[in-house]
Amino acid sequence: MSVEELPPYRALLVVDTKGFGSNPAATQAVVSAAIPDVLSQAFTRAGLREVWETALFPHGTGDGYGLGFDPRFLPAVVTRFFDELQAVLAERDARLRSAARSVRLRMRASLNVGPILEPAPGTTSAAAIGSAVITTHRLLDADPVRSVLERSDPDQTFLAVALSQRVFEDVLASEYAKLPATKVVPADVAIKEYRGTIYLYVPNPSGDLLRHGAGGYEEELAVARSKIEPTAPGSTTNVISGTVSGSAFQIGQVHGNVNHG
Repeated sequence: MSVEELPPYRALLVVDTKGFGSNPAATQAVVSAAIPDVLSQAFTRAGLREVWETALFPHGTGDGYGLGFDPRFLPAVVTRFFDELQAVLAERDARLRSAARSVRLRMRASLNVGPILEPAPGTTSAAAIGSAVITTHRLLDADPVRSVLERSDPDQTFLAVALSQRVFEDVLASEYAKLPATKVVPADVAIKEYRGTIYLYVPNPSGDLLRHGAGGYEEELAVARSKIEPTAPGSTTNVISGTVSGSAFQIGQVHGNVNHG
């Protein structure tokens, strides 16, 4: 009886850029070309040049980029890479906007790990397949990840990161990464066939994120407000205690002596 082999476990990083489609064609070409360069610089600054140079199935998506790597690098990627990517994006954004004020380079990133069936050597396709790959791409489209860039200052916050449940448990909760688990915010997401919890990391929070955090505070407010029972229209309850002489006007709750004369 033959036994199928489990594909090797790989870490998978995918990024895409906010508002890419709203740019004119010439600008899209500039932004698309900048994406791999920005990632390369961030890996180098994080001391992870080896991850970039030995990347598995690297592939551009026009408005983004994806690559796989050995899971042993996950603690270092979580600890150092995203902070460096935020810094590199801020620098590149300033350069792009000096040439054209409408151009922005802000990213969403997702990081996952799992069994991935890699492309066969010599094939033209660079994309790997497997549920872990699909999930990694789904995380980029989750509302909480998109909301981070919508609710933050576009001149300060250039990166929103979604870590999968598996990455959180194996890397952060197990304390292999030096990034404290308290710096990420859990969020339940449902997008297409995916249901699960992601962990948001924002290297440089700003704007509304500083007031309400990176989680779904709108939902929390809605739940809190629903628990407040409004007074039924037309109903008035007055409580008057003590000695009353003359006329008593209905003005709400009155305790003590009320005298009119």
